[in-house]
Amino acid sequence: MERFVTGTNPDTSTVLRLSPWRGDVRTVQVVVLAGPTPQAHDVDRLLGYLDTRGVLTVVTTALGPVDQRPFVETGFAPYEHLLLLGRSIEPNDLPARERRTRPARRQDQGAVLALDERAFATSSAFWRFDRAALADAGQATQTCRRRLIKGPQHQPIGHAVTGRTSTIGFLQRLAVDPSAEGGGIGSALVVDALRWLGRTGALEAWVNTQPGNLRARDLYLRHGFVERDVGLDVLMRSLNNTKRNPSR
Repeated sequence: MERFVTGTNPDTSTVLRLSPWRGDVRTVQVVVLAGPTPQAHDVDRLLGYLDTRGVLTVVTTALGPVDQRPFVETGFAPYEHLLLLGRSIEPNDLPARERRTRPARRQDQGAVLALDERAFATSSAFWRFDRAALADAGQATQTCRRRLIKGPQHQPIGHAVTGRTSTIGFLQRLAVDPSAEGGGIGSALVVDALRWLGRTGALEAWVNTQPGNLRARDLYLRHGFVERDVGLDVLMRSLNNTKRNPSR
């Protein structure tokens, strides 16, 4: 994992995090950590740098239409579309706790990862997390909360990663074991996330999901989220035999 800074002026430069995607060092994910949306010439310079490092594929995080522009201008194409849902958070109007959750501790990592793999086994590669991706989910925001719910055999049957940066909250990951679907596990994790966000000063919460995941979409709608007209897109670009415009 490394950082790429687009300029020398900290007030106008963008800081990008570069990390292997799903453990593949030839595929790099680009994440904006700080600063404004990069311009097309910044992205083009980044591509040149990655090309010299032997990177074959570059993937963005989920981006809105405005943030996509410099990447589209430099040859990125849509890879995965996501539904975007949001809701406001009123500290005095939070849902009642449905079920007690527990902290996800270091010793739970293996079982949580196995649960996550089962929950997203039929999803595209974008949604299937390895250990590194699950760890990254908790590092993308200023503060993070990892919770789980255990079943009768004392193994996790649901887990969630919730983050907050300033007054904006994000339900970054929520997974329920297929054997436990329909038992209120997902609902309890959403309620736990919203209550924590409200207590810690968040004024709004956001979540994204697959367009075809109707169960997840309905879950979020039941808890006050509203689907936005414009979703998000993950973009991808191959660097194999590419030609960039050096005059940018």
